[in-house]
Amino acid sequence: MVLTVPGWIQKSILQPLAIQIASPKNSADNSPAFSIADALRDPKRILLIPDNQPGGIFIGASKFLAIREQYPSASLDLLVHRKKEFIARELPVIDQTIQYENFVLPFGPKRRDVIGQLIKRDYDLAFCFSNIDDFCPAYYCYKSRARVRVGFQSREMTFFNVRIVPKKEATYEPDRLSLLLDILGIPESKESVSWSVSEDGARRIRDRFLVGNKEDERLVGLDISTARGETLSAKHFLSIAKTVTAEPDTRILIFFNYEERKEANQIKEALGLKALIFQNEDLPRLVALLEACDRVISGNTDIFHLALSMGRPVTGIFSAEQVPRWAPPVETGADIIDLEEFKSRPSTEYVRFFGLEKVPAAKEEEMAV
Repeated sequence: MVLTVPGWIQKSILQPLAIQIASPKNSADNSPAFSIADALRDPKRILLIPDNQPGGIFIGASKFLAIREQYPSASLDLLVHRKKEFIARELPVIDQTIQYENFVLPFGPKRRDVIGQLIKRDYDLAFCFSNIDDFCPAYYCYKSRARVRVGFQSREMTFFNVRIVPKKEATYEPDRLSLLLDILGIPESKESVSWSVSEDGARRIRDRFLVGNKEDERLVGLDISTARGETLSAKHFLSIAKTVTAEPDTRILIFFNYEERKEANQIKEALGLKALIFQNEDLPRLVALLEACDRVISGNTDIFHLALSMGRPVTGIFSAEQVPRWAPPVETGADIIDLEEFKSRPSTEYVRFFGLEKVPAAKEEEMAV
């Protein structure tokens, strides 16, 4: 059974209590002295903790690559939430992954087991990429006992010995994460992490899962995974799916997390063979299916940031609050639609909103002349 706690209770009551319990006490520090410069010169083991929010691993991947290039001989571990392990294990720059689950208060055997795994690794350096409001990753970074712990600092938490105080205004997420590299003089990587599957592997995946696929058929991806903050309702997602599949020779691929399986099945029942549903649990499969989509429609989710990093045509439906931190620059080619504006529009305008109008064959010939 999973305990669900209202957000305001978590933030105003339980998180301050957890910080008070977990924070270092004012006792004598008998740990051996060390030099931060020495720890940074040739670290043997490095712990990376991505932001736990949607897109955290995909956005952070280029930063992980930069750290790998800076310390090519170090062992790089990734501490990742259990639900994101299927993504983490596909990262080529990572040597080992350790899984954790969020907790309300810092007690319990699962928490102790994770801490035991971290301490055994004897880290020289730890990077915590999480937001200052995300307590669990910062707590595990502190409990890892890494000699140098780098992270974003709030006044309540004293878990890092190299601290970054973020700006009060929202910062585009890749720029925020770059601060962790900048403070230690680590240059950004000139390469990018490739989220791809071999041509033969992708073909086998599509042959297996895209049942009844036709050569002239158009596939549109719709991710109904729950995004952080305000998002579309199940009714909106169903309306999008119905409108898109009303277009000629068009089927829709529904991507969902385990928590949204009921909504995914409702869309499948409503549309039958015009909808295929896929749980987000196998990264190579997701990559191969996204490559087959003419367009991907999503909120601020892992699927959105994966499709964006793959260079796929993607439409994001974001609230005004989400845009400054999560919406990519115009030059990436992603289309961003305001959530409230979208909700106010009739479903008859959805196809135009997503740029899915089909040009008649006669018109295509006229344009080609």
